[in-house]
Amino acid sequence: MIVTAFLAPDPGRAGPDTVLAAARDLERAGAHAVGLLDGADAAAAGTAGGPDGAAAAPSSAFESSTLAARVAVETSRIGVVATGSALYGFPYHAARRLATLDHLAGGRSGWLMRTRTAPSERAAYRWRAGAGRGEELYRAGEFAEIALELWDGWEDGAQWPDRDSGDFKDDDRIRPIGYRSTAFRVDGPLDVPPSPQRRPVLFAEVSGPADVHHLAGPADVVLVGAADPDAARDLVGLLPGGPGRPLVLIAAGPAPGPGRLSPDAAAALVDRGVAAGVALHPGPADDCAELVAGLSPAPRPDRPGLAAALGIEPALAHGGTAA
Repeated sequence: MIVTAFLAPDPGRAGPDTVLAAARDLERAGAHAVGLLDGADAAAAGTAGGPDGAAAAPSSAFESSTLAARVAVETSRIGVVATGSALYGFPYHAARRLATLDHLAGGRSGWLMRTRTAPSERAAYRWRAGAGRGEELYRAGEFAEIALELWDGWEDGAQWPDRDSGDFKDDDRIRPIGYRSTAFRVDGPLDVPPSPQRRPVLFAEVSGPADVHHLAGPADVVLVGAADPDAARDLVGLLPGGPGRPLVLIAAGPAPGPGRLSPDAAAALVDRGVAAGVALHPGPADDCAELVAGLSPAPRPDRPGLAAALGIEPALAHGGTAA
């Protein structure tokens, strides 16, 4: 069973050292990845006016990708997943920041693309979804598509260190993307070379048919949030089949609630072949290693990288090594 845990440190109690200690505990407990939620992740569906009425997640005072970099360099086996908005900011900057994180993590990083947000983050940007949730999801899908195209812009063999000239790349093998839509204009190419696992693993949360429609395509891993096992099974049934099907994890928490099952109920769905694993959202950073150990996660493979740990290496195509 694949087991991941997403931490939402209490800003009044948990500093970076507490988060790092929790990540190390999770690594020892056998978790395949740790996700780091930040203050903007307090915006679960209920706050943002979403249809599923999920309650707001606990918030952290820390920005996720920066905190993830600290965890990445202080751990060696566990995957490190940063959360980041797919609604606000610029896809190029997000792709560059997340690619750098993947280098720091030695190919162990992931990105949970956030499609809901806190009022504080929303107030910092001019863009608003005038057409409701559907427009947000469409924009998030484009944001992810741009990041994927930028990461894929370096062909095999584009990296070739030349100590004499000081150059490290073959510009003829690095492609601009020329992306144009009503929301984004991105030429590229990205200036960060591919990481050992090629790019970060892309995670998406889905809690309804619209989420599946817009987010399952670009995602490598989907976290299925549902009120009961039958609803979770129905959502999984909406996912595409075949080689492009994302890995399915069932969202769970210490106590059942909107958008998450109990760990035992989620594990039962895994046993029935509905999903590959469980994504724990335990909230505070100090109580999840025991939950992970209780789920008996599958051993991590000897191969490095988060994609390898999750068994989805073919989805990331090929790897690279920074010069």
